[in-house]
Amino acid sequence: SAQGFGSQALEDLELRRHTLSFLLLLTFLVTASPVSAKKRVRDLFGLTIGMREESVHKKLKKIATQQKEEKEKEEEGEQEVWSLKKDDRFDYILTRFNRDHRLTLITVVARPNRVRYSDVAETKEATVASDGRNYSYRWKVERDGRQPGYLLIARGSSSEFLTSYSLYPAK
Repeated sequence: SAQGFGSQALEDLELRRHTLSFLLLLTFLVTASPVSAKKRVRDLFGLTIGMREESVHKKLKKIATQQKEEKEKEEEGEQEVWSLKKDDRFDYILTRFNRDHRLTLITVVARPNRVRYSDVAETKEATVASDGRNYSYRWKVERDGRQPGYLLIARGSSSEFLTSYSLYPAK
């Protein structure tokens, strides 16, 4: 009947509208530009993007034990894994250096259910994305004096506690 066809067409239209709304929301969450973190981000064990490798090692040897060092392709530099000695909140730190021996990436891995996203930076200022199982909080931290700007991304499978967070040079 014509009435039955009209009802089905309305249901199809409504489903398409919901699907489009979901895709637009997902696109916004994935592409939203990060906001600047006004408050200083949690101290990163004295490490900053752009720091010389010798200075990084000097700081880390006081609080951690080097577990692994990997040389990457010549143009990419090297990556290291450091196990923290006496930290009940964080387990280890991963560092990456460029071919000029400058720090280009810091990833800090947290122990389970110990570190909240809000412990890292102000969550109200973050761009948040989630697929319902994984969460990502993203902050763009502006240049501060000699400290270059960087991108901070905290990730986890909990909406409250992070698994890790990383610092990348701002692009």
